[in-house]
Amino acid sequence: MIIAGIDMGMENVKVVIMENGQIRGRGKNLSGGAKRASAAEKALEEALKEAGMGKDKLEKIIATGKGKFDLPFADRCVSEAVTTAHAAKLLCPEATTAVDAGADETVVVTLGTNKLVDEMAINEKCAAGPGIFLRTIARRLELTMEEMNELPPVKPEGPRVNDGCVVFAETDALSLLNWGASPKDIAAAATDAAAVRVCTAINDITGTKLNCAVLFGGLAKNAAFVNALQHYAKLNFVIPDEAEYAGAIGAACAGVNA
Repeated sequence: MIIAGIDMGMENVKVVIMENGQIRGRGKNLSGGAKRASAAEKALEEALKEAGMGKDKLEKIIATGKGKFDLPFADRCVSEAVTTAHAAKLLCPEATTAVDAGADETVVVTLGTNKLVDEMAINEKCAAGPGIFLRTIARRLELTMEEMNELPPVKPEGPRVNDGCVVFAETDALSLLNWGASPKDIAAAATDAAAVRVCTAINDITGTKLNCAVLFGGLAKNAAFVNALQHYAKLNFVIPDEAEYAGAIGAACAGVNA
């Protein structure tokens, strides 16, 4: 069976083409705002090109993410908790917990023995997710995302920014700049705050299935964020090579039995 999985995030759309459980192609594009459908079409075309097949070969198109209901050509829409769990089952079969730290939200699920999802939690501290939070701070500090990825751990005596609201965090960052703090020290504090926010969602899980945790989402590629998150969560995360495309992979997996 050949299925396209589309993860329609607030910032990026990711697409994978899967055939019998194997990834054949990938595509990525900016989500497009009001033009989400056309942005997803372009990412789908890119994935199909890499897979070496036409759209007529697709048997199903399954969508997930915040913009999933904006795709009229999708055959089915699936919740982010379900796709996160499906991706974990495929990419890390031994996983007991999966954390997806994306641009717009954090989703945490524990995997059930006799059911797909045992428990789930979503970030509640702010409407903006950790990815948007850090990109906003980077823009304010005129740092590239590559520079954000390479930040050292926050200094014990270093500056701090609000971990509950992007607006308050921006205000803190600007105030700290005016007081002479270095942009990288402020960025390290923001990265620390983002990790605290994600850890809050992890702590909402009441079970004890944290012996093998897998990390998904764009922030899984940010070494500074991962180090901070592992410090606060006291976990060593498994990070698959396809972590950024986990939502799309999970959507395609969900379509197999749909």
